[in-house]
Amino acid sequence: MSTIEADRALTDALDRRDGLPAAFRFLESGCPRSAWSTMALHPMAQHWLDIHGWFRGQIGDLQTLGNAWREGAIDTAAYRAAATPRLRRLLDNLHHHHTLETEQAFPMLTAAEPRMAAGFALLDRDHDAIEHLLSAMAEASNALVRTGFDRTVSAVELAPLAETLTNRIERGAALIGNHLRDEEEIVVPVLTLRGAHLRF
Repeated sequence: MSTIEADRALTDALDRRDGLPAAFRFLESGCPRSAWSTMALHPMAQHWLDIHGWFRGQIGDLQTLGNAWREGAIDTAAYRAAATPRLRRLLDNLHHHHTLETEQAFPMLTAAEPRMAAGFALLDRDHDAIEHLLSAMAEASNALVRTGFDRTVSAVELAPLAETLTNRIERGAALIGNHLRDEEEIVVPVLTLRGAHLRF
């Protein structure tokens, strides 16, 4: 593996990334996260943050449901009924959001700030990794729904399927959370400092 490939592998380790790599922070001084609440952000940057806030809220709600099921506060049937439609809505919205970013937004933002091309390429690779995870989450959810409709299957037999779903949601929360954080720290400065002429 070349040095470039090794650097990319390290950077792309979304589950271990504890912050945006330094190479993509060159606009940070003009638009630091700590000042976003008081800055005049580009309207689309604020919209981006609002969408990400919704994703975080949905993931948090799913984690709360998973914890309630693990603690015995709700049974498996109640967990299935509450979690699976919420997860489906989250997955659909994440997939749509990522498609718009990859096909439309990122090329426009790269043109506005060409020095960030590698940063947007990183976010695109994040999307690929997350799509695999979303598929695994959907598979676990569908298995729980499908098996749950079989009246011959007991709650004890359903529990491993619920556990698989809960584990995949937990892993998804970590990876998606890292991606949202890093994406914001690229997109918000580019939009706010370089995007005055952009129209979405």
